[in-house]
Amino acid sequence: MCSRQLIVAGLFALSMAGAALAGEPTECDRLAGSPTDPNRVGEGIGLYGIEPAEAIAACEKALASDPQNPRLLFNLGRAHDAASLVDKQPEQKAEAGRNFKAAADQGYPAAQVALAAFHWYGWGGFERDADEAMRLLEKAMMADANEAKSQRRSLFGDTTFNPEADEAQLRIVEEAADAGDADALYALSLPLNLGGDADQEAELARLLHQAAAQGSATAAQDLARMYFRGKGGLGRNPEESLRLFQKAVAGDDPQAWQLVAVLYERGSYGLPKDDKEAARLFKLASDEGNAFAQYELGRFYEEGNGGLPQDTREAARLYKLAADQGNSDATLVLARYMAEGRGGYEANKAKAIEYLKRAARWSSEAKEELAKMGE
Repeated sequence: MCSRQLIVAGLFALSMAGAALAGEPTECDRLAGSPTDPNRVGEGIGLYGIEPAEAIAACEKALASDPQNPRLLFNLGRAHDAASLVDKQPEQKAEAGRNFKAAADQGYPAAQVALAAFHWYGWGGFERDADEAMRLLEKAMMADANEAKSQRRSLFGDTTFNPEADEAQLRIVEEAADAGDADALYALSLPLNLGGDADQEAELARLLHQAAAQGSATAAQDLARMYFRGKGGLGRNPEESLRLFQKAVAGDDPQAWQLVAVLYERGSYGLPKDDKEAARLFKLASDEGNAFAQYELGRFYEEGNGGLPQDTREAARLYKLAADQGNSDATLVLARYMAEGRGGYEANKAKAIEYLKRAARWSSEAKEELAKMGE
């Protein structure tokens, strides 16, 4: 795309964002808005926290008076997507895709990011079209770079593990890797982590070196672990390991922040035990929507670790964010808070059981907890 086209497309995206942001939050926004949508109105809610039937009704009502609003169309798509995941209604996937497309066709970035996965995997009756998925992410990148990058990383990583990946998907990843793309190089390294002979370990190290040199933070932290242990034909080198961990922390990938935070909390792989640094990194990743980091940061607030004040209300808020994204550990802790009356909840065992029963629709851990309680 030439520079003039990029400028025009960028201006269109900005004007679309302004239109989407107009107005006060609706019930549709409250019940189905995405917390990572830069054009959201209100806080948003994770996909697993959505009550599908209620959210669908609210979004349809809002759209009745504003039928072409791309934000509301995107929210309705999320509500249908939640029905396919939480309520196990696969036919809802097609409705989700239809609404994402209606919003994406108007240039709504969050919908473009979501629709890219539908084309990549062929969900909801959409034709599998890897090139269209990449086109959508390229357009979204101009207004929602973080989410577009995250989606691209996810699609690339899943493809190299997926035995049903088609030629077009593999071609895109391989061509990107040949061009020195950090995320594609890292994706190609992932299957080699499953183990193999010395040649495979050497190839793993080679790909990680290339990916890290191109800016992959997750590749840098993987390589740091290899240097610390002397794996993959690499000599044991704690100094290089530390340098690579620091490089990973300096990057822009929330997953890398979360992974290195765990090591600082444990004091492993040559990193000093440093709860304050762990808390800092968990917060960075949590602020970017990483569910695991939200859960861990909640735990730090619950216990008063890492220089943070003991604050069960803040812990409960973070647990809720993580649980709404499908984090089972956070779901169990939140149910305990409800039963015991902590974090701003009134003690109500019945409410806790009701919450676990809802979560049991998608969480095996919640099912097990209910069985222990005799429910």
